[in-house]
Amino acid sequence: MKLLLIAGHGAGDPGAVSGVFQEAVETRRVVGALVRLLKGYCEVTQYPPARNAFSDFRTGQLNKQVPLSDFDFVLEIHFNASAAGPKDGKTKGVEIFVPTGAAETAAEEQICRAVAAVGLTNRGLKRYNWAVINAAHRAGVRSALLEVCFIDDPDDMLVYTTKFDAVIQAIANAIITQFSLKKEEKPVTYEEFAAFMDRYLTNRAKLAPSAWSNEARAWAEKANIVQGSSDGEKKYQSFVTREELVQMLFRSK
Repeated sequence: MKLLLIAGHGAGDPGAVSGVFQEAVETRRVVGALVRLLKGYCEVTQYPPARNAFSDFRTGQLNKQVPLSDFDFVLEIHFNASAAGPKDGKTKGVEIFVPTGAAETAAEEQICRAVAAVGLTNRGLKRYNWAVINAAHRAGVRSALLEVCFIDDPDDMLVYTTKFDAVIQAIANAIITQFSLKKEEKPVTYEEFAAFMDRYLTNRAKLAPSAWSNEARAWAEKANIVQGSSDGEKKYQSFVTREELVQMLFRSK
């Protein structure tokens, strides 16, 4: 699957602002984290973070920057805002928009439910022809706009800031499951394996022998499959043949 992630606002437009939070900053933080999680599950593209997709739409640059028809799903990230209220222990919540003509909405509803499960009120799925996602819809591409939470609600932002990783994982998992994505498993190269073993042996050498190791050494001594060095110190064989293994097991009875 080809996925396009768009961070709302930016390029001089901060979006909604509340205290230390700017929507344009947070949308890029969310998109960047999603790209890292979803890479390997699908072909994921981030709309150029230095640009503003809505401004590009208005100036006719949107499809010149990233041809929307190249993708299977377009997800635009935003943060909501309303009249700022005091911290009251109640979240205003998460919601997701799809174009009015959208047919399939199960994945979008699951994204909203998954984020809500982290600790936000579920405001559900709504239909509205926001400029960018509607442009994608007209290009024949499934699209949605996610309002993660209310940037000016202290309770919403407490959940978002303290459970950021869980919020991102929730969005990613919903996309993975709803679109039946599978992580591409790449075979380990010889160089990667050698580097791993080098790290393992270096770290293992710093540790005392395990109980299992001591027991295995005792079996080897009892089965008389150790070699003595010139100074009398026992030197254990690096490799044990199948014949020696059978002999060791027989003698250890």
